[in-house]
Amino acid sequence: MPYAELHAHSTFSLLDGASDPEALVARARDLGLAALALTDHDDVGGAVRFATATREAGLPGILGAELTVDVPLPTALSSAVRDALPGRVVGEDQIPRLRTHLVCLVESREGWGNLCTLITRARLDHPRGEPRVTLEQLAQHTTGLFALSGCVRGWIPQLLAASESTAGESAIRATRDATSTLHDLFGERFAIECWDHGLPEERALTQRLITLAEGMALPWVVTNDVHYARPRERMAHDVLTALRHGATLDEMGTRLRPNAEWHLKGPAQLAARWRGHEAALARTVTIAERCAFRLETLKPTLPHFPLPPGVSEDAYLAQLVETGATERWGEGRTARHAAQLAHELVLISKLGLAGYLLIVWDIVRFARREGILCQGRGSAANSAVCYCLGITAVDPIRLELLFERFLSEERTEAPDIDIDFAHRERERVLQYVYARYGREHAAMVCEHITWRRRSAVRDAARVLGFSPEQATRLLAHASSTERPLDARDPRLQHLHEITAQLAGAPRHRGIHVGGFVLTAEPLRTVVPIEPASMEERTVIQWEKDDLDPVGLVKIDLLGLGMLTVLQDCLAYIRRTRGVTIDLSQLDCADPAVYDDLCRADTVGVFQVESRAQMNTLPRLKPRCFYDIVVEVALIRPGPIQGAMVHPYLRRRAGTEPVTYPHPTLEPILRRTLGVPLFQEQGMQVAITAAGFTPGEADLLRKAMGHKRSRERMAVISQRMIDGMARNGIPADVGQRIFDQIQAFADYGFPESHAASFALLVYASAYLRHYYAPEFLCAILNAQPMGFYGPGTLTEDAMRHGVRVLPVDLMRSRWDHTLEPGLTRTAAPAVRLGLRSVRGLGSQARPRIEGAQQAPFVSIADAVDRLGLDRRALRALAEAGAFDGFMMDEPIGRRRRVALWRVLEAQRGGWGPFALFPETAVPAHLPAFAPPELTAADYRLTGLSLAGHPMRYLRA
Repeated sequence: MPYAELHAHSTFSLLDGASDPEALVARARDLGLAALALTDHDDVGGAVRFATATREAGLPGILGAELTVDVPLPTALSSAVRDALPGRVVGEDQIPRLRTHLVCLVESREGWGNLCTLITRARLDHPRGEPRVTLEQLAQHTTGLFALSGCVRGWIPQLLAASESTAGESAIRATRDATSTLHDLFGERFAIECWDHGLPEERALTQRLITLAEGMALPWVVTNDVHYARPRERMAHDVLTALRHGATLDEMGTRLRPNAEWHLKGPAQLAARWRGHEAALARTVTIAERCAFRLETLKPTLPHFPLPPGVSEDAYLAQLVETGATERWGEGRTARHAAQLAHELVLISKLGLAGYLLIVWDIVRFARREGILCQGRGSAANSAVCYCLGITAVDPIRLELLFERFLSEERTEAPDIDIDFAHRERERVLQYVYARYGREHAAMVCEHITWRRRSAVRDAARVLGFSPEQATRLLAHASSTERPLDARDPRLQHLHEITAQLAGAPRHRGIHVGGFVLTAEPLRTVVPIEPASMEERTVIQWEKDDLDPVGLVKIDLLGLGMLTVLQDCLAYIRRTRGVTIDLSQLDCADPAVYDDLCRADTVGVFQVESRAQMNTLPRLKPRCFYDIVVEVALIRPGPIQGAMVHPYLRRRAGTEPVTYPHPTLEPILRRTLGVPLFQEQGMQVAITAAGFTPGEADLLRKAMGHKRSRERMAVISQRMIDGMARNGIPADVGQRIFDQIQAFADYGFPESHAASFALLVYASAYLRHYYAPEFLCAILNAQPMGFYGPGTLTEDAMRHGVRVLPVDLMRSRWDHTLEPGLTRTAAPAVRLGLRSVRGLGSQARPRIEGAQQAPFVSIADAVDRLGLDRRALRALAEAGAFDGFMMDEPIGRRRRVALWRVLEAQRGGWGPFALFPETAVPAHLPAFAPPELTAADYRLTGLSLAGHPMRYLRA
């Protein structure tokens, strides 16, 4: 007897389903099910993974969800019946309602749009964690959906169970009315759902459901309301349920399901249980055949970019590129530039991507118009069109970058454009995109925060009843197989099994670091949208890896701290020195900048300030821009693990000869001294040595990625070796070359990415060298970011002659600022801002800025107008912020006197016997010794202008 499971939950029913979509599909295939539906609670976050798994398994997959629906409570229900309803809720309007579940299965594209719309309304219209739709909303979006009456929390089962427990005639009438309502909404696309998990009360309810269905001439079907693939996963499901309720297993009682029957079951097992009801089992297959919608047919389109009248997207893009090419290359533009642009524009037109590039250009244009520093990176930097549009800053023709790393005819996924913005201004860019295209058409990509081993141990230990002390010991051994507690404790065995099952499962949903999706059709008809944890943001229920299979295009709008530093630094230079610097006009060839790099004098410089980079720079000795490109790519986990670093450095130093696997490869590997570092080099080897087209070479790169197929690699290997043989490379050499490419494919860094970062390396090194005060001020205001904290950055700047002034309530603002130098021609000084004082907190900022609108005349005046608590005032005093009021005091006494006066002012006066308040300080008040002042500096601000504390020990 064939059977299709129409009701199954995965781990995307957060804190409920215990098996991931792939595990459910694999088990369904092994059991011989005719089809499987995925029906997570108000969620389709696992839909793409499920669709991919069912397609690869050759199993028909049905998409759906179990919706939460609030329905009216009939006024005729008796109080006994109302009290017996588990889903009874009272909303903010004090109107009682019944919260129910309803399974909706997708039959068509319109049905998918309706399901996504309903989930969107459930999520957006209510607080996070409480999704639900009203019956009225459901009624507007039923087309293309097949509905099942749901689990025991369904509308019909709840009323029917209440009528049994209370013998209430009103509940029986309400049950028939509810059934009629759902039948009216869905028509022939509705069936009563029945289940049997071996519980007497459930079997009695099921029999009443069958009687109801047959009495009203409605179809009924069997499901198992699946929550895990196999019975052994029942314990993990119990743990998830306990986590959802915030209780231990011992405290859960009847809130846990009483057995392990909520698993996938095969046709034979169900046929034996439902003997005599074969039609109900067969009906599941009939319904599954109706639900023929497949997610890969979605293919949403991008919004149409506003164009001048009578101009196509391709033509407008070509106009912009022509203008940009003139600005970029001017008289240096050659036939090679024209040919490359023509080649790229033809392919962009063929792939229908002109509109996409116009949208990205428009976002960059907005940022530039608003003075927000930005730069594209990733594979887009391989494109001359992106360079001419101002999206990227690297000249791909000058650097001989491979365009097909960005686009090719053979690529099936969307292009990859990452744009970094000054991180403080990024939110303005995001809100511009929302405003430009509308929240109906734009949202951010989500990221599922999954259980790692430590978090799984922590949560499972709490639920299993381990004490906090035991949990701490377990966490200390979470990364090892050692068992720190009594091995005879049965909970310990459960813990190890559960943590293994939870690892990798979604715990909750967050925001992807920068992914944005846009659609021409309302986005809610493509994928559900829900509120993000951050105000004014929304996210879709899919992650970045879910987008390509359905044709959703992602634009990464990222925040980068160094761009904020550069943006602020350039503004400071204009203000303090009257000099305007255009970073795009830097020739990246200043010897003084390279001298700094060769000395590893790079504290605060983007990407090359870590200890590993500082150790490498003097050995690599960069003297040109491409050397920085190599440096950026070289000190990465991949090249280090691939043992590429030392061979390159030895060849660079001349202690190892430069060799190539074959003379054919010399032009490709010459710039990296025969050591393959970049992904593009692997592609170029395939093109030059084996005769691959650029698009085929990109497919090779992807095939060699992290998700390798042994069978696919065997085919590619032979094809590449055969291609090299036709070019005169012997088979054994060809195999060695292929093995080399395969070996570095995992760690090879994109050359275009390294080049984009190298520009920021040079720009930050240049500004740090020539405009050190402005650079320090900018990087301090951008904290936290980078490798070093404010103390190290400040000490390094002072070693380079930067004059740094202490915190002073009368002169410091919240942020760090610049003050005029000691002479007209001297460089400006950096005044430390009040933000550096620990213990103030961001809530103190508006109070301080408001009080600073007028000058302070005394400490008492400052205390009165600031309105800060004693802790914050004490922090200011101990940090030296009040020292400016007491220049007549010895340096060592200023902070103690300030603290005394602050405390007196807070008590409302200067003491009962003080005739002269400003001098009413005990004469014996001791002064701070220099080491004490330095210690206070570090404790209160994390840095000291008096120097490092170790100098007192060396003295």
